[in-house]
Amino acid sequence: MKWLKSTGRALSEELPPSERKAFETQLDRISRHLKTADPGSRGLVLFAGPQTWEEIPLQVEVRDELHWGKPSLQQMAWVLDEHRLRGAVLIDGSGARFLRFFLGTIAEDPPLEFTLDISSWRMPHMVKPSTSPVAKRAGIERDRVAARIEEQRKRFLKRLSDRIADWANEGQIRPVLLVGEAEEIEFVAQSMPEDLRDRIATLPKVLTRISSGEINKRLQPLLTSWEREYEAALVKDLISNEGSSHQAVTGLDETLDQIQKGNVRELVVARGLTGSVNQCVNCGWIDASGGPVCPVCGSGRQVRALRTVIPELALSQSAAIEIVAGKAASDLRTAGGIGAWLRTPMVASKGRKVS
Repeated sequence: MKWLKSTGRALSEELPPSERKAFETQLDRISRHLKTADPGSRGLVLFAGPQTWEEIPLQVEVRDELHWGKPSLQQMAWVLDEHRLRGAVLIDGSGARFLRFFLGTIAEDPPLEFTLDISSWRMPHMVKPSTSPVAKRAGIERDRVAARIEEQRKRFLKRLSDRIADWANEGQIRPVLLVGEAEEIEFVAQSMPEDLRDRIATLPKVLTRISSGEINKRLQPLLTSWEREYEAALVKDLISNEGSSHQAVTGLDETLDQIQKGNVRELVVARGLTGSVNQCVNCGWIDASGGPVCPVCGSGRQVRALRTVIPELALSQSAAIEIVAGKAASDLRTAGGIGAWLRTPMVASKGRKVS
């Protein structure tokens, strides 16, 4: 509340006199709400205006910000990328459970059940046979039943792999963690389309009759570990391919130049990237040079924070953003803290296992 009061006072002084009353009305409205609201979340996004009130609680940390006028969505762009939708499929004898992890919460989608149709089967003898020929026949029947069960199970696993592929693609889920018996999850992973296998991680462990809360507690660290490994490999590839066949660039100057020319398909940014750039008030060109005049059209320029500029550029050029942390972020900072894959075909990497 102390931060909100001081920041609100400073922002009010910067606004045109005609807008101050409306701003202060909404600021007072927000202050009264926050004094009485039950937090129940780690972060909160509020959109408040004369005809607007929308409150979005978040289970992830956010940076304190206050804006007036056009809604500022830049921080949400960072949050959504850092906490992208992730998934897990728990496979056991009864079927498969589908779980989505997003912004610190967990949700469960309809399961895929495994059922045996044995109505037309000739069942094996379950009593001790009196003669050896009967014993032999009973053993053969048991083998046939076991083979039919195995056949139905494989058909189920193949159907499951198709369901997972559709589920992951529709929801843009990455990674998908397969949890179950080692042979079964490997079979499912190998049955997936090749372009999806780099989004698959495996955990050879059967988790039955376990609550969503316990699943979240046990699997979130594994999903995070997979992401850190994926990011480290991504940055390593990015740096090694810099300047190679025009596939990648690193560093702020080259990255800004390429994205404004429409050549970037994916930005890779170290978490916590700071700094500022200059943007022309006329043509909009952005670079990190310190001159007051735009090098393109000669007009004046304004200072912009990188964390607000990057999402805008990515959106304008339909480029994806990959925010990396841990070792990946440390390695990328040695190359300027930012880089980009250019619009050229890339070879997909192999899937990784989680132990």
